[in-house]
Order: sequence, then structure tokens, then C-alpha cells
Amino acid sequence: MKIEELRKEPHLSASSIESYIECSLSYRFSRIDRLKPEFLSDNMEFGKCIHQALADFHQERMIGTILTMDQLQERFIYHWTLRTSENAEIKYSKENSFNSLLEQGKSLLQVYHDSFSDHTTVLAIEEPFSFTIDNLPVPIIGFMDLVEEDEQENIVITDFKSAAKSYTDNDVNKNPQLTLYQLACRSNGYNDRNIILKLDCLIKTKTPQFKRYYTARNRLDEIKVEKKIIQVWKGITKGVFIPNDTSWKCDSCFYSNACDEWYRQAA
Repeated sequence: MKIEELRKEPHLSASSIESYIECSLSYRFSRIDRLKPEFLSDNMEFGKCIHQALADFHQERMIGTILTMDQLQERFIYHWTLRTSENAEIKYSKENSFNSLLEQGKSLLQVYHDSFSDHTTVLAIEEPFSFTIDNLPVPIIGFMDLVEEDEQENIVITDFKSAAKSYTDNDVNKNPQLTLYQLACRSNGYNDRNIILKLDCLIKTKTPQFKRYYTARNRLDEIKVEKKIIQVWKGITKGVFIPNDTSWKCDSCFYSNACDEWYRQAA
């Protein structure tokens, strides 16, 4: 089933779970009240276009074609130009512009292409999933950026990231999205296979970098995420929505005006 169909029914996802934990009032504005964001983040839209270009690259691999660096960059240029032309609400930070992000994307993808080696078999790109856990009445849905099989027949699940700085080992080892991917794999046909998880990160430093982080999850890691998800669902169904106005994300929140209005009404 396509991800668009899965989203039509009640569900949770990695992004909605993270949103509730980070600021449950922002979750309510977005997922329940369905308020239109007050602006679109330049970095978020940029990241989506990087994802799309990489998806195109690996989609071509499935039919035996390796895009050249120029072709990969052209895919990004296409997606970035289209997305920005269709979204006038994009808010650029002081250091960013359409052109600066265009050049940054090309540079990041050049680093990615330079580091690429074709030693795996692509099984799926942007693979939708849906699975359930005990005591949760709705499914968890999403899609995995890239699913591959390596030469030792391990299943390799990759999540693409673009970030301002390198990840720490703690960032990688506690990444909840990767844990959900493992649970999804085990629930959708790969329970008897060894699963390797990794982040492919394009780092937006002055000199662009590409870093690959491998990690693994055990059953305790899975249990921790499952229990946290159940508590998130309990909070949502009980109408517990608390603003987190001490978060570093608060200054760039998509619902700042709505939050201020909520405080005025609450008072």
C-alpha cells in the first residue's frame, strides 16, 4: 500500500511521535487542529530535495544505471527549483538564499557521489511500512529511505540525513527512527534476517562532508521505543498537550503565533 493511503487512517509515525515528545502543543496544532504552518523552513525543504535526488539515484541503480555526478546534481536542481517555485512561504534564514542552497546541494551531492561504491543490491527505495505493537490500537506507519542487501545477505536499512554538524555516537545509537525501521523490518518479512542500520549524513559545513554511521539495536532498545510510543498515544488520547517553550526549536516554530494565542486564551 502506498504511504498516501496509509496516512488516511489513524496512525502514528516517527515524525509525529518525535513531534509530540518535543512539544505536544505543536503536535496538536499540526496533527489535530491541522493548522497551516506559518512558514516553511528553508533547511527542511532543502533536505526534502536532497532526499528526492538520492532516491532518484538509487532508483536508477535498481535498473542497473549509475547516474553520473552531473546527472545527480541535475536531479537536485530540478527538485529544488520546482519546490521553491511552488512554495512562496519558504522562510530563508539570514545566511541562506535560493542560490546559496542550490550551490550547497550540488556540493553535498558531489561529496556523496565521490564516496559511492556499489557493493550492495537495492531492494527498495522509499519503502512504505505499517506495523502494530501490543497495546497500541493504531498502526505505526512510514517509509524507509533505502533498503539493500549486502554481500553477506544482511539487510541494510539507510536513513538519509542532511545536517549542520556531525552526529555523535550517542545521536546515532539512540536514534528512535532507526529503531522503528528495525521493528518495521521484523514485522514485514525480515524477522529471520540480520539487520544493519545506518545513517548516510551530508554535513553542511564550509567544506561539505559525507559521513556514514552504522549502528544496531537489541530487543531492549525495541522495548524502550515501544513503551515510549504507548505513553505518547495515551497522552494524545487524553488530550495532554503541553507547550515546550524552553526547546531550542522554539524560535523557529511553525506555530509561534498560534502558541501565543493559546497562552492568551489559557490565561
